[in-house]
Amino acid sequence: MRRALAALVLIARSLAAAAPSLEAASAAAMTALETASAPRPSAAATALARRPASATISGGISGFPVDLTLDRRAWTITGGINGYPADVHIDQDAKKVTGGINGSPIELSFDWSPEKVTYTGHANLSTVEYTVDWQAGTVTGTANNAPVELKFDLQAGTVNGAANHSAVELSLDAASGKLTGGMNSAPVELTIVNGDLSDFLQYLFVFLKR
Repeated sequence: MRRALAALVLIARSLAAAAPSLEAASAAAMTALETASAPRPSAAATALARRPASATISGGISGFPVDLTLDRRAWTITGGINGYPADVHIDQDAKKVTGGINGSPIELSFDWSPEKVTYTGHANLSTVEYTVDWQAGTVTGTANNAPVELKFDLQAGTVNGAANHSAVELSLDAASGKLTGGMNSAPVELTIVNGDLSDFLQYLFVFLKR
């Protein structure tokens, strides 16, 4: 009987000694679980946060001067292009693009993902429905009452195909930011600062002359 009681006492003491370590292990496990389940920013959101707050695109296109500012915090495109003022507002929450460009109102909806972005609605007094597929390197659909069929390579800085009833052949020099070639049946000579070819392609409706 005494041996049994002694054994019980030893077991009780062992459990009491182990309790703090069990509590610590439980707390550590809960912390790890909370950390794993906490939402983390996507790679695309992280990359976007690292980009400069604004980009500028200037030069000439379609025989007109270009002076545009893309504000990545206010999400606006302002300035002038194709002989008209630019006043574009991009609502990331509502996934809407409104305002005016090329002397016409803009009413677009967009569906964005890291792989592609699709625009539908109206711009340049025409129906717009095109998709920029970053993985396939294509822009396909319709805009300005004409098919859009473009193939691009972001690393090489090239865009080729057809849009707005004319051939498109563009080349971006990454070092200088100069985008040259032709579209809208006219020469293109632009300089992109704090941006790249993806900005030009994503907002293609801005550069298609009405």
